[in-house]
Amino acid sequence: MMVDQNRIYLEDIGEIVMSRGGKDIWLVKEISQHEAFRGRSLPDKIYVVDFPGRGLGEEFLLSRQACGAEKFLMIKDIGHDMMRLFERMFDGKLAQFVILWGGRPLDLLDANPPLHRSRLPDTTYIKLTRIEDKAVSRGWNIVESPFVGEWWQDETWIIMEECIASGSTLTYFVEEALQHHRPKKIFLFPVCASLEGLEGICRTCSEQGVELIPVYNGALIQVAEKGVTMPFTDLGLQPRTIITHHFYHDLNERYQGRPLCWVGDIGDSIYKPEDHLIET
Repeated sequence: MMVDQNRIYLEDIGEIVMSRGGKDIWLVKEISQHEAFRGRSLPDKIYVVDFPGRGLGEEFLLSRQACGAEKFLMIKDIGHDMMRLFERMFDGKLAQFVILWGGRPLDLLDANPPLHRSRLPDTTYIKLTRIEDKAVSRGWNIVESPFVGEWWQDETWIIMEECIASGSTLTYFVEEALQHHRPKKIFLFPVCASLEGLEGICRTCSEQGVELIPVYNGALIQVAEKGVTMPFTDLGLQPRTIITHHFYHDLNERYQGRPLCWVGDIGDSIYKPEDHLIET
């Protein structure tokens, strides 16, 4: 098996705390104490669900070409599988905030079978759109439209977003949401996400006394330094992307070491598959 000796692997910084239903749950503790990530604002605990043996979670990250209904259902199945593994950690009443359109496949109202709870989760749908604005320092503003639901006063929140790169949009949402209510816990279950994307959210939750529990699918990804360029180099096998040894072998074999994003533009790949395939 091919191994890059300069890479940090999941086996180096994490441990398997549970295996269930063919999935391994890894726990990475205090990653900000590691010399490669020292000083960064990251949660003390990060969970990674590994689908070994080309399970669905791994297959998703190996299938950049997937699009349309196929990709929608893959995200749905992976996300709901991960949520079921952590259901016992949901305290009290549960609310979900579905970030449209990417988070739509994760909607728990579509879970089949339903999560075994006494009631359906309180649900809010929200669309966040970046609007270019050169007058502000970051170069853009975020507009909420529409907002269907409430700022639920529940103990546990799940923020449904399928892909996290820089995390700036999600950080904006968390900052806004915590002005209305502070739950005990906030869960994230992205199917493809970076460590960088956690930093703003982690900082906000820490300041507000809210426990942030991120559960990642298969990898802690480094965002490409060059940003988004064709063919989408945000989330891929960068030097500090952390995965297991066997998954590194599969990814390197699949993408031949090229700096491709594993998922491309998920919104386009699901809702504009023809455009996605042409650009890919």
